[in-house]
Amino acid sequence: MNAEPPTARFLMENQSRRPGYAGRYVPGDSSVLGQFLDQIRDYYVSRFIDAINEHSGTDGVTVTHEPAFCNADGDVVTEGELALPSRGDLLVIRNGAVSDSLRIDTEGMLSFESIAFDWPANRLNVDLRPFQWNWMQLRIFGLKTNADWTPIRDWFIRWFQEKDPADDELLGGVHFLSDPEDGHDYSQVSIDLGTAPVKSFEELLDALGQLGADRVQIGQFNEGT
Repeated sequence: MNAEPPTARFLMENQSRRPGYAGRYVPGDSSVLGQFLDQIRDYYVSRFIDAINEHSGTDGVTVTHEPAFCNADGDVVTEGELALPSRGDLLVIRNGAVSDSLRIDTEGMLSFESIAFDWPANRLNVDLRPFQWNWMQLRIFGLKTNADWTPIRDWFIRWFQEKDPADDELLGGVHFLSDPEDGHDYSQVSIDLGTAPVKSFEELLDALGQLGADRVQIGQFNEGT
């Protein structure tokens, strides 16, 4: 019997989802919060897997997913104030050369009413609004002047994963974290959670407490909102 191709395993492990209303949060019900986060992640990851399958089905084409950006010597490149690496989504390779670099996005996001809760580990006040797993913005309140961002940087490096994934596996890691930008009374960062599990989100809330935050808004924000 022929072995199943890697993309077949991807499809069996993840069911495609469509954007829609995720439901209503009951204060204090951590299981419901976990269900929200699972749905947000699964909606993006299923689209990511679809893209791998779509571009892997052409003769003479191979796909590399979630590669770390490197220099000409093959060393991982770091950038910005926090000196962080980053990952792409998909590289399409034809005849041994990269022919396209693709960013995988979703056409919508799951809709739900804003969720307010205190994170048990550090009593961080969290205001959670709809967001995409691959584009999540944080407005962080209560930081001291010249805050030490080491807890957030350490969180990112831990979930970045040391090695690129095997062809038949997802990385299970984050892709990008922006440098902090100052708002009126908050600092804002943007994060691409990539294929990282929900546990990475939970550990991010832990890291925000270590950073010294007392409140965070999570969602997608327009200027002036």
